[in-house]
Amino acid sequence: MQTPSIDIQGLKSNIAKDPSRFAKNALFQILTVAILWKYLTLFMGMSYDMSKQISLNIVIAGNSSQTYYPLGDQVLVIGGICLIFFALIQNEVKFDILRNPRDYRSYITTISGVIGLAIFWLIAENVELSPRTQAPFLIIGGTFLTGFLLIQDELGKLSILLVQSVANPRNSVELWKKSWQEVIISISAILLFITVLYNLSMIGAYIPSISREQDKVFSILLLVTTISWLLVMSKEADRPAVVYKRHSSMAFLLSIPLILFLAFRIMLLLRTDPTWDVSWDFMDSIAGFSITNWPNQVNTSLGTRWDFHWAGVINAVRVVLISIFLCTVIGIIVGVMRLSNHRLSSLFGTVYVEVFRNMPLALLLFTISITVGNTLPVMQDEFSIANTVLLSNQGIFIPSVDPFLLFVSLLLLALVKAYTRYLDRDGFDDSEEGVRSRFKIWVGASAASVAILLSRGWDVPTIWKRIPESPGSWVVEGGFEITLPFICIIAGLTIYTSAIVAEIVRGSIQSLPRGQIEAGISLGLSPFQRLRLVIIPQALRSMVPALNNQYMNVWKNSSLAMVVAYNDVFYINLVIVNKIGKAVPTFILILITYQIGSLVISALMNMYNRRVTRVQI
Repeated sequence: MQTPSIDIQGLKSNIAKDPSRFAKNALFQILTVAILWKYLTLFMGMSYDMSKQISLNIVIAGNSSQTYYPLGDQVLVIGGICLIFFALIQNEVKFDILRNPRDYRSYITTISGVIGLAIFWLIAENVELSPRTQAPFLIIGGTFLTGFLLIQDELGKLSILLVQSVANPRNSVELWKKSWQEVIISISAILLFITVLYNLSMIGAYIPSISREQDKVFSILLLVTTISWLLVMSKEADRPAVVYKRHSSMAFLLSIPLILFLAFRIMLLLRTDPTWDVSWDFMDSIAGFSITNWPNQVNTSLGTRWDFHWAGVINAVRVVLISIFLCTVIGIIVGVMRLSNHRLSSLFGTVYVEVFRNMPLALLLFTISITVGNTLPVMQDEFSIANTVLLSNQGIFIPSVDPFLLFVSLLLLALVKAYTRYLDRDGFDDSEEGVRSRFKIWVGASAASVAILLSRGWDVPTIWKRIPESPGSWVVEGGFEITLPFICIIAGLTIYTSAIVAEIVRGSIQSLPRGQIEAGISLGLSPFQRLRLVIIPQALRSMVPALNNQYMNVWKNSSLAMVVAYNDVFYINLVIVNKIGKAVPTFILILITYQIGSLVISALMNMYNRRVTRVQI
């Protein structure tokens, strides 16, 4: 390990020049060390106590202790967590390994970490260790040793040296003579750890604190290691990659007490708290409650909780897709309006953005729900549009068509779109004849699509009273129902997100050089042509990454659908928690669902971003 040199004369000179500043710095450093020591002893002490608790197996009437974990299982859990951090900090696991697997030097350190975990597991499974002293020392000490080897950064050199010695045993002595100074600290740390582990009881007879107060011992070691390496890192100037690796290793070293505490605490909760039973067997049972079943995607009386969960996912995805489309269109319009020279348009765009961007989404959803519910008429006074569309506070009913014909008509439009893209493979024909030909194609395709869609007619909704004496027993037959919660959640997400998208559009357009717009003007392009052909394509390069974040926010913000009583995935699983109390596995399932949705959105937007940035400007 590098030893920092201290300039005594310079230190005395600085004290003489500004004694108050030196005193403040000294006080700050002392306070930092005191806080760090308190943090280390607090979490390390709790981790040490829990480690003894889960390592001690008290057998009563043939039954093992409820909190007992075999030492091998502890090594796999804690060691697996450390190995993940170890591999991330080393940053050696890359796709290039598959191209050149013989270059073992590029990933030898990570392989050494895997081998080290295997050795620890073999020790735990095959060596009888004391549950009160040696077992906690193996787990806590092994974690500290991992952090120490990371910050020391000699394990890679040691592993290469061992491989070369095995491959060429004749020159192994010469290799070790040349390189032993570079790895001596890591070798000493590993040997010291193994020696103390196997002789802990004997050492504890002479120095009881090593075996009985391991939390304080490791807290002192962490404190000394941290302070020493902070001094080294403050003095050295190295390559950025090395500096980043050192900083990551230091962060892991400081996080060791917290990581151990969280891991041990969760392990105890899994054994002692029934609510932490992370299994989803309860999802196979019948749900036993009603949801907005649109469009008949689950049997509300016989559907399992898994069926209800996927129904909630479908409901959420439906809302998110529509909201993303609408907020993009409205956001682009409002963003362009803010840049308009027309004062009324610019003022409207500014007011729209500032009002809805600064309004909490939950409040906006509640306001929309109240407004829509009080504005639409009651069922007995429903408003009808051409005797085909019914509007009331129970929902909006529109004519429905055959789903198969709807699919065929949409498929026809998709095929026409693919055909026009094929025609544009060598460039878009923007001549008058080309535009007219394109217009004829789309008019014909749209007419054919509508003809297919309406070839079997449509089902118009009709309203009637089931029981004449009962004023509230109105029934609607036929048609397609759009529920008010669905309308409210889409309106809230669209309005809120479109205000942010408008700012993204405005900022991206304003970041373009003025010369691009002037070039469009010199070509005789109209304002709309400049926007469509020059400005927006170039602004997309900076818009897409920001839009990616907002689209993921739409997906996550859809969890507020419970404000308007819309049955999305969060609302349905919250009802399940209230009915049966399986909070931990249910919320883990919710977390996984939202994570998968966010990753899918991010992957699609990154694909589009690569397409946008494919041509360098």
